[in-house]
Amino acid sequence: MAKSKRSPRRPQPRHKTRRQPSRHDRRKRLYQRKPERKKTERARFPLVGLFASLVAILQSAMDCRIAFRLPILVAGMLFAEGRRTVASWFAAAGVRDDWDQFYDCLISIGRQPTKMAAALLEIVSKKFAPGAEGRIVVAIDDTPTKRSGPRVEGAGVHHHPTPGPADGQWLYGHVWVALAWLCEHPLWGTIAMPLRSLLYVREVDVPKLADARGGWEFKTKHQLAAELMAWFVNTLRSLGVNSVIWAVVDGAYAARPFLTPVGKLGVVVVSRLRKDARLWNLPPKRDKRQRGRPPVYGPDRISLAKRAGQLRGWQWITYRSRGVNITCEYKTFEATSRLVGGVIRVVLLRDEDRWVAYFCTNPKAEVREILEAVASRWAIEEHFHDIKEVWGAGEQQVRNVWSNIACWNLNQWISTLVEWCAWDQPQVTLSDRSERSWDNPNRRPSHADRRRWIAHQCLENELSSVLGDPPDSTKFRALAESLFRICL
Repeated sequence: MAKSKRSPRRPQPRHKTRRQPSRHDRRKRLYQRKPERKKTERARFPLVGLFASLVAILQSAMDCRIAFRLPILVAGMLFAEGRRTVASWFAAAGVRDDWDQFYDCLISIGRQPTKMAAALLEIVSKKFAPGAEGRIVVAIDDTPTKRSGPRVEGAGVHHHPTPGPADGQWLYGHVWVALAWLCEHPLWGTIAMPLRSLLYVREVDVPKLADARGGWEFKTKHQLAAELMAWFVNTLRSLGVNSVIWAVVDGAYAARPFLTPVGKLGVVVVSRLRKDARLWNLPPKRDKRQRGRPPVYGPDRISLAKRAGQLRGWQWITYRSRGVNITCEYKTFEATSRLVGGVIRVVLLRDEDRWVAYFCTNPKAEVREILEAVASRWAIEEHFHDIKEVWGAGEQQVRNVWSNIACWNLNQWISTLVEWCAWDQPQVTLSDRSERSWDNPNRRPSHADRRRWIAHQCLENELSSVLGDPPDSTKFRALAESLFRICL
């Protein structure tokens, strides 16, 4: 029997309409005052040390009436296991009868994430910002998170960028455009520090979201990426950081709607170039006595395929890529392109029988700098993998669009704080593989190892407070029961 071909058309979400209202009507619950209702004032295992002080900085950017709930939420995120829904956060944090107010806290974070993102940027810039002569490299990319069920605000059918054997060409869920600061660790290579993300909603899905949450405007991924870069540059300059900023992006963002506004900010963009890109040579030099506007583009068209096919002109270069030195052949030349409305630096890289093209909006940039920036972009892809596998981003199962924005950004922000705290720690402190004889003891600590190290500090502090002199058996039994609830 012949297999049916998959249609290239985008499928439509099919969800059954809800026939009966929710059994948990929040309005009725708010009207009924319960004096015996227990308020959650601290987490089951509170945050300690440097990690707690960093979370307190984010906490200071929130409304003082609900800010005390942020450390409790973060503690729940740190100790949650299994499917990391918001309910699992609350269970791990020990949230009591006021769980609905924690949902309100998530909505408040999702409505105004800019202040907390600015506070996080200040934390990262104080540690990693170079001097005025240095260079800051950031990466921008988008990633989807799968969702299921009806009435998920902001969700739609999107193209699946990395389908597995059992996945299809399309997925239903959210798409996030994220910005991350790329920091070079002396031992572990490039690590992405995510700072802020924006939700991309398809134009056909905007009317439904605008009806539920009025004032939502449609913006393309290029516009969202340009908005993130404008926020990053303006916030960084307000903090007194005047370093040169490079933005390395995927080839999908090599378009004028993104490159034009970012170029006006003074940001240098490095990206992949299409093999059929429309390029021209440099315009000829003109005599100063000639009248008229000087030409921007040269008269001759440049073919990247012909340039790559020529045997002459190839040179060898060794550059740093993902912690190792790589030696490849390259060609470089200056060209003019309508993407930026001027001159760009083009680099052709050849490895065996295949070649790829990259470009930089700064024609004076060195080839090694361009190739190392391109190689460092992979750190944001590793970050997307870590927050989905380690933190369970996208599994929170909330339907409100502001709650979804808060959950995604919280996962990214806490991931950045964990990397910040573990930056100066030795490898032996973060990962002990003495019990795994089959494992490589010199392998760099994973993000899960760093997260586990923070959790161990919190547990050790709580155990030390219970095991006094003499130990309190009642407190010790209560602590043991709390540990069993988390582990079992």
